[in-house]
Amino acid sequence: MGWSLADSEALLDEVWSYAARDEYTWYNSWRPGDLVLWDNRCTMHRREAFDAGTRRIMHRTQIKGETRPSA
Repeated sequence: MGWSLADSEALLDEVWSYAARDEYTWYNSWRPGDLVLWDNRCTMHRREAFDAGTRRIMHRTQIKGETRPSA
């Protein structure tokens, strides 16, 4: 709050320059039967373009609470 748009954009650009580095990035080469899970509290995610004729199944689950799951 209270930041100019220019200052806010500059900060976000700096954050993205770190977050999008290859050493922090994981890519999946999808194969039938793959399952991927992630924790939205500490992970950013996106998908690349895909063949619209390809079947995709996606399920979403939410877990209530503040405690992180243990490994």
